[in-house]
Amino acid sequence: MKFLNTLALIGFAVLGSNAMRNIPSKELIKDIKIGWNLGNTLDAHCLDKLNYAQDQTASETCWGNPKATSALFKKLNQEGFNIFRIPTTWTGHFGEGPEYKIDATWMKRVHEVVDYALDTGSYAILNIHHENWNYAFSNNLEAAKPILAALWTQIATEFANYDEHLIFEGMNEPRKVGSEVEWSGDKEGCDFVNEMNTLFIKTVRGTSGNNAIRHLMIPTYAAAVNDEVLGGYNFPSGDDKIIASVHSYTPYDFALAVDNTAASVFDNTQPVDWAMNNIKRFLVDKNVPVIIGEFGAMNRNNDEERFKWAEYFVKSATALGVPCVLWDNGIFEGDGELFGIIDRTNLTITYPLYVEGMMSGLAKGSNNSSYASTANVATANVATENINSQAVQYATSQASQESSYLSCAQNDMTCKSQMSEKCFNEVSNCFRENKDLSKCTELNNLCGKIWN
Repeated sequence: MKFLNTLALIGFAVLGSNAMRNIPSKELIKDIKIGWNLGNTLDAHCLDKLNYAQDQTASETCWGNPKATSALFKKLNQEGFNIFRIPTTWTGHFGEGPEYKIDATWMKRVHEVVDYALDTGSYAILNIHHENWNYAFSNNLEAAKPILAALWTQIATEFANYDEHLIFEGMNEPRKVGSEVEWSGDKEGCDFVNEMNTLFIKTVRGTSGNNAIRHLMIPTYAAAVNDEVLGGYNFPSGDDKIIASVHSYTPYDFALAVDNTAASVFDNTQPVDWAMNNIKRFLVDKNVPVIIGEFGAMNRNNDEERFKWAEYFVKSATALGVPCVLWDNGIFEGDGELFGIIDRTNLTITYPLYVEGMMSGLAKGSNNSSYASTANVATANVATENINSQAVQYATSQASQESSYLSCAQNDMTCKSQMSEKCFNEVSNCFRENKDLSKCTELNNLCGKIWN
């Protein structure tokens, strides 16, 4: 990852704007617990079916979800979510260049939904999503730049006086759509995303109100966390109100696959560990604030397994100081990606055990976070030997660890929860102190067996 110099920030919000705390993004994300995506709603698009000129707001429901309501956000906030990502597709809702003027009716509706989220006292992330003009090919860069600048100038101006609870995210999963490296990335794609991110920051900072010090999220290529993508990611060094935006659906077979590779049992923590370790190495260890803007594991009639996965995933991210935002597309039936968690009409949580797993992971991760107080860290069982002696310790104690951690009766959930917390605390300490990673991974795998 490379760091670039940017213009110095304006120190105070402009007169006439709502009061806005002038704090770094690293401080802001400490106030964020866990989030929820309003998926398949404002980001829905039916350009081939709808007459956008006749009704600009009809797209909100064209993928089958009801219109978003204030009550929906209130209910989710009561469940413990305090940040809401509002994916929004602008294609079909803006005119021709060079102005690329956003339709006033659509802007009004987006504004209304943003207010629903913020009125709960929560944070909100507003982005551009599912666009067809920002594919990350070098020969598309010059055509995409003026559209990005025009859209964000209008969006930022619309919300200029909102305080730090409103975060802008420049793009969603920008990638070389249809190519062999669509999701893995290459230099061409990374360079495109870096240039667009730089333009996004410059554009928002050049508008009025609180936007000089607004917190902005910039994605990696495809929001991916692999080595090539993170290694080619440019993060600005002169602006302390920028947040790295990544997504993670891991393990893929458990979380996202819809083919014959799909798995309904969470028995392999290594993909999660790999993702978290990359986020740590490339971003957190370099003092880069991070939000996982999308994560989730689709329903396979496996509530208990999703509980275990959600607890482990959220605990792992929270221990790094990285908030997670759950993907919910409102879909519960069919052969596709079943990521719905709440009936948006009746306002009932369809999979409460899944949500419970997230909240449990949040609590456990917070207790063992690298952002925790010195007192909390001091109570952890932190080894002081060098890496070689630590490796010997792990090797010689593996048998006794397994005997202890796997000692709970099959149906004793209280015992398993206690053992799980103790085990994962030890894993977190292991990774945080850069001990022998192979031994940390072995211990991780042992922790995953507790719930078997």
